[in-house]
Amino acid sequence: MKYPKSSIIFKNNKKPENYFYIIIRGKTISYNNFIKDSNFFSKNGDIIGLISSITNEPYFSSIEAIEDCELLEIKIENIKNINNKNIIKRISNYLLFTIEVWLSKYYSILINKKIDLYNKEDTLLMAEIYKNNGFEDACYKLCISHINIFKHCENCDDVIEFLKKLKPADEPIKVDKNIYKFSKGYCLYTELDIINNIYFIKSGKIGIYNIINSKQTAGVIYKSNHILNFVNPKLEYKPLFITAIVLEESVIEILTYNDFIKKLYTNIDLRLDYIKMNSIKIITAILKIKALNKKNIKEKIIVLIYSILKIETLFNDDIKIKLLYSLEDIKNMLNLQISNDEIYSLLKDINYIEINLFNNIVITNAKSYFDEYKDYTI
Repeated sequence: MKYPKSSIIFKNNKKPENYFYIIIRGKTISYNNFIKDSNFFSKNGDIIGLISSITNEPYFSSIEAIEDCELLEIKIENIKNINNKNIIKRISNYLLFTIEVWLSKYYSILINKKIDLYNKEDTLLMAEIYKNNGFEDACYKLCISHINIFKHCENCDDVIEFLKKLKPADEPIKVDKNIYKFSKGYCLYTELDIINNIYFIKSGKIGIYNIINSKQTAGVIYKSNHILNFVNPKLEYKPLFITAIVLEESVIEILTYNDFIKKLYTNIDLRLDYIKMNSIKIITAILKIKALNKKNIKEKIIVLIYSILKIETLFNDDIKIKLLYSLEDIKNMLNLQISNDEIYSLLKDINYIEINLFNNIVITNAKSYFDEYKDYTI
């Protein structure tokens, strides 16, 4: 396909096409109306249009040719026929980097104080926050990582002393090749760790957290069939480094990134799920940005819940869905300075949301929620 300079290739908020492009020649720019300083330039070899096309979500940016462009069109239905390993790896790398970019923009808006909570003096603060939230193994592993990384720092003695009061979770049980059973509360890795592996959740639930604004902030909670693939971020932006905690007994397959990519070559269903899954992660990060940008608190919550449901419904057709996010999680994800009673009242005032006796947020009809509040996400 050929597009002359100044052509609009994809239009913001329009229904997506059933194809995406790899740029063969020329350059493009993507731009949107919901966040400043977010123009992206793409060149020869880059991918455009994939995220919306595979998720069937409206384009979140307009893409314009800034030079005469020649583009290779790939239909979504033909992803399964790709036998070029370089293209498969290029798609994976593109998605991972795009997730980083949008999450970094979300965190840059969310963070109040432009300080680094990840320097060696603040490990104890982070550890205490996890401990106070009932995640003792995360607290323990954070302290161990601190000692291994900083070794002879001034406060290492304080960390060692604090460590003596902690008990680590039981180690996982191997159930098959590369597959392990983890007990509730086990911490897979912390913000201080180097992540080289991919975690494929066979069953159970994993929570992703970090410390933002001196509070434990939920990133996302993943269930069966989801993949934790956030290997070491290319962008050296500290809030992108995360802690992963097992929220209920879980069975997880652990693979190196390269071994996982090899599986994508041969397992067509996994390939399609993986691309769609990462594309949804990008969509949810963008929705979180839109939630933060809303002026009205109720509208902020509506869009945040909408983003959470996008992940929840990816492999789940249930109409009624109980969310694992607490009232405190919702507040911290939006940096709301309000009481639990206030957020409880706001949630009760949103259609298709109930709060049960245990203060769990229950979506009574996910499809109706999407239909009702779709316009809030534009």
